[in-house]
Amino acid sequence: MTPGHVQGDRLRLAGPEARHAAVVLRLRAGDHLLAFDGRTTEYLVEVERCGPAEVTGRILEARPAGGTLAVHLTLVQGLAKGAKMDAIVRMGTELGVAAFIPVAAARSVARAEAAGRVERWRRIAREASKQAHRTAIPEVHEICSFEEALRQIAGCDLCLMPWEEERGQTIGQALAGRRAAARVALIIGPEGGFAAEEVAQAKAAGVTTVSLGPLIFRTETAGPAAVAMVMYEFLLRPGES
Repeated sequence: MTPGHVQGDRLRLAGPEARHAAVVLRLRAGDHLLAFDGRTTEYLVEVERCGPAEVTGRILEARPAGGTLAVHLTLVQGLAKGAKMDAIVRMGTELGVAAFIPVAAARSVARAEAAGRVERWRRIAREASKQAHRTAIPEVHEICSFEEALRQIAGCDLCLMPWEEERGQTIGQALAGRRAAARVALIIGPEGGFAAEEVAQAKAAGVTTVSLGPLIFRTETAGPAAVAMVMYEFLLRPGES
């Protein structure tokens, strides 16, 4: 939902939001619904009418949203074929990614089929946010070049590129002592990996190449795996800096 769905002490949902509440959640009059405005506020709502076309209710309480993450994580993802990108966006959203930047890398083989799919990925991000009880829906950027992606993440505190030829530093070592970083970017290659020129370009822009271990991951595995590693370091390890 958006703040526009709230009018005074009333909530009105329509379209896919209403259908989700009526058909998937099977809410009925008298049930309580927790709704997020996609920004900073959550609403406890008593449902009055619930149908697949429209849901209305009375707001019982408005409060600061929970479920926010301390680190803003951007996933720069080389375009992957077919349902792979769908899975990457879905799992990345569930794991806490704040923004996705799809990239037409030199070895991307899915450029033509990816055209026009950005809205689909945005819809997947919205649906996965509901599943994960996230209060902020990740931003899915338009498809861009590798050079443009590097410009978009230039303001991040830490930029990491998992690369199969990196032997000197693991992702854990690169993250050690960096838990104060507020904005982190991960750059994941397409099925064919990154071209040598792209790796050199990234390093020149201040990106750190890292290893994810001795195994070689598919692109649809590498992104979620790296995101989980970052979230472990930033959010789950108790009392470490």
